[in-house]
Amino acid sequence: MGLNIDQIAEAFCRHRFAVTYPYMADEIKWNIVGREALMGREAVIDRCDKSAKFLETVSATITKLKINRSQTFVVVEGAAQFQNQENQTSSVASCDVFQFSDGRLVEITSYVIELNKP
Repeated sequence: MGLNIDQIAEAFCRHRFAVTYPYMADEIKWNIVGREALMGREAVIDRCDKSAKFLETVSATITKLKINRSQTFVVVEGAAQFQNQENQTSSVASCDVFQFSDGRLVEITSYVIELNKP
C-alpha cells in the first residue's frame, strides 16, 4: 500500500526524503523561496540527497509539525533546532506547500527563516 499525500508531505518534512522519491512527478518543481528554484525530479532528488548528507552531521530536533490538507494540497508548518558537532545550535521555522496531481508530488514551495537565538 502506498502513502497518502499527508504521509508523503510529513515524510519530506521529517527529512525522510528517499521515502518520497517514488511519488515525485518527473516535472516536479521545488521553489525554496529566496534561495533557489529547482526543476525536474533529478534536480530535486539531488538537492534532497545533499540535505540528507548535511543532516548526518548535525543533531536535528523537530519541535513543531502541523499538517493542514485540502484536496490536492498539503501545507506543513514546522520548526526545528539543529546542533552541530561543536554544540552550536540554530533554529528555523518553515512552511512547506506541497501540490499533488493524481497522487504525484508536482510542486513544493518552501519558506524557511532562521529564528533568533535565545
